[in-house]
Amino acid sequence: MYLLHTLPLLASWVAYAAGSAAMKRQASSTSSAAGSATTLTPDDADTECTNGPHSRACWGDGFSIATDFDQKWPDTGKTVPYTLDITNTTLNPDGTGDRLVMLINNQYPGPVIRAQWGDWLEITVNNKLPNNGTGIHWHGIRQFETCDQDGVPGITECPIAPGTSRTYRFHCTQFGTSWYHSHWSVQYGVGTLGTLVIDGPATDNYDEDLGPFALTDWYDETAFFNNPLARIAPPQPYTGLVNGMNVSPDGTKGKYYNATVKSAKKYRLRLINTSVDSAFMVSLDNHPFTVITSDFVPIKPYVAERVFIGIGQRLDVIIEANQTASNYWFRADVPAGACGSNANPKGIRAIIHYDNTTFGNPTSTAWDTTGANADRCTDESYNSNKLEPYWDSFVPSDALTANPTLLSVQAQEAGLTTDNRTIFRWAINTTSLNVDWDKPILEYVQEGNTSYPAYENLIDVPDVAWTYWVLQEISTPGGIPLNIPHPAHLHGHDFYVLGAQENSVYTNALSAQLNFENPPRRDTAMLPAGGWLVIAFETNNPGAWIMHCHIAWHVADGLATQFLETPDQIKVDPSFNEICSAWRDYYPEHAVYLKDDSGV
Repeated sequence: MYLLHTLPLLASWVAYAAGSAAMKRQASSTSSAAGSATTLTPDDADTECTNGPHSRACWGDGFSIATDFDQKWPDTGKTVPYTLDITNTTLNPDGTGDRLVMLINNQYPGPVIRAQWGDWLEITVNNKLPNNGTGIHWHGIRQFETCDQDGVPGITECPIAPGTSRTYRFHCTQFGTSWYHSHWSVQYGVGTLGTLVIDGPATDNYDEDLGPFALTDWYDETAFFNNPLARIAPPQPYTGLVNGMNVSPDGTKGKYYNATVKSAKKYRLRLINTSVDSAFMVSLDNHPFTVITSDFVPIKPYVAERVFIGIGQRLDVIIEANQTASNYWFRADVPAGACGSNANPKGIRAIIHYDNTTFGNPTSTAWDTTGANADRCTDESYNSNKLEPYWDSFVPSDALTANPTLLSVQAQEAGLTTDNRTIFRWAINTTSLNVDWDKPILEYVQEGNTSYPAYENLIDVPDVAWTYWVLQEISTPGGIPLNIPHPAHLHGHDFYVLGAQENSVYTNALSAQLNFENPPRRDTAMLPAGGWLVIAFETNNPGAWIMHCHIAWHVADGLATQFLETPDQIKVDPSFNEICSAWRDYYPEHAVYLKDDSGV
């Protein structure tokens, strides 16, 4: 059965908004891309500069890698259509047995949605599930002035009722790699997800694109079954998958995902963590990565043997096929400790195969993993140049350093089971988010109604101002210690990561350690275990947005907040009311399963 179980947990964040300040984002006039064939400025319109293997920094028509897509983007006038059918079915990804799933177009992951920078995507979602609502979120898509297309039930829409459809339409103002997934409870954990590529320029050259490598943990029970269990202790995945494939833990069934390369060529790999509750250290034996993007944001290339990817994060990397022709292990290892765990002794693997050699299981060995950071559960270092954006940007510092506001993240005891095991809740600002599926916040906006229920956990932010969030993990009032990292994901924006530190309490004295000059910029960042994370973004995108932990168990149990930006400028498509009307006809009178978690 697809029964929605839930358990709450608790965490608390607070926002501080600076007064309106002019934003300075000066695009670099000099390309730093290793191997880049051109030096470009934001408005270059050289028609001879065509995007290709030796000129990936180029794009055309006045756009290139030097164009900051928050400031300027093309409009091709082209609409790229897709149709996604969501159905109940079963899946046996590693040969160990069928498991109940909800798949998109009967495949896992769902189809790759692909468009070009400046295109419009028009995606029709048909809910063919008999007893579940749904709604698709386009992860990391800015949705500039199209908040109502963000796909978050209870916030930007009512759920899509069984037997009904909705069509999402939005402009591809960014380029790079991401994914799409259901934001209806923990539904993406039962397979309702796919990958998303928006082609555009890049900060380094490569010959071919090997496409998305979607990484996930995989459980022997559905996410709906596991959700209430996670309130006591998170369940352990029995394996993990790369693009929906892996060999069974006993090594006798299933098969590895594989990709073929040619010697002397360079390849782009789009790494995406689509997990429920696992982070990964990713590597390819004998082949270092040149990292070129962090989430959607182009970065100055750097070389790494292994890279960390938290849930919801993406890193695009380039490999060079310059080793002895053979087969090599691609590895997605779960770091030891609070990043999760995995029961598969064979590991989460894929194979990179040279085309002029016999295909088979590799005998290659992993990079040395004995370093101090081998099992870390933190982002690539923010105290280095590893995640430095290609575009030079500067964040105002006065407001934060003068009067920072902490946002505490904590776990609370919420009760006991019949056998006296503790149940936990999560919350933000001591409130666990709990949306109304049948009355989204955008409906309040339409009505001009500002009487938002407290359980919506809505924070007001000023119009067109810099907003600073200082996330701090602390022990609960009852003394329950925390040592859990959280991947924090923001909708409607990317943000600047000013600093982060494990096992530390943020104070104003630490502001001297923050980076305001071209800090890392992304849409998902790790709040380190027992520590703090400071981010900044400008409230320049009208909408109702959510910020949440991307561990599925945590957001289902309330670890989220929402906020409104310039509500008088929010645009809502007429189909909004039709979708809500269909949902209200279905729920709760005809529903088989009733909402029992945060709803998102």
